[in-house]
Amino acid sequence: MFKILLEYQNLFLGGFLTTLKLIGIIALIGIPLGILFGVVASRYSNTMKQILKSLKFFTKIVPVLVLLFWLHYPLQGLLNIVIDPFWTTILALSFVNTIAVGYLVYTELELLPKSYYEAGVTLGLNKKQAITNIELPILKRRISPGILLLQATMLEYTLFASLISVSELFRVSQTINSMVYQPVPIYSLLVLFFMLILIPLHLYINHLQKKTIKYV
Repeated sequence: MFKILLEYQNLFLGGFLTTLKLIGIIALIGIPLGILFGVVASRYSNTMKQILKSLKFFTKIVPVLVLLFWLHYPLQGLLNIVIDPFWTTILALSFVNTIAVGYLVYTELELLPKSYYEAGVTLGLNKKQAITNIELPILKRRISPGILLLQATMLEYTLFASLISVSELFRVSQTINSMVYQPVPIYSLLVLFFMLILIPLHLYINHLQKKTIKYV
């Protein structure tokens, strides 16, 4: 296994970095946009609430892989354009991530006791100040584990990018295996790479969950 790793280290490193770029950009787009979407839907606009619920339903009934393929083949064919598969993957998964984060934020805001907001207003805060200074700090503690779990799911979805020719970890592993045909060590290395990313992330999520329970 380590002989293959050393021999094809540049390919593995390239795939690993591509996977990290994918999840990094997807998170940078999806988390802030999702939080904004969820806050606006819950506290400012009934129209945005309905849009968010409709898009959440859409992402439930349309598999991520189908969405990715539709964006990569039919849509680009209809528009007569060609987009790098890397950015097609970013578009598809950032959309899914934004909706998932937005709906999580919306749900948690709806579950927050109204007394927090009312107490802020009673103390002289306006609506924006009450949300920013009271509700959002409480919300941050409650949603952080859930948002990180969603990013772990997005990381798993990046595997689909291999099917539209993005040279991420899984596709690189397939390419190397087609050259040397040693699936056991090659896919064992793939497992190790994902463990390297996901074990620290899930340990941190568990830590945050324990803190949240203790806080509550």
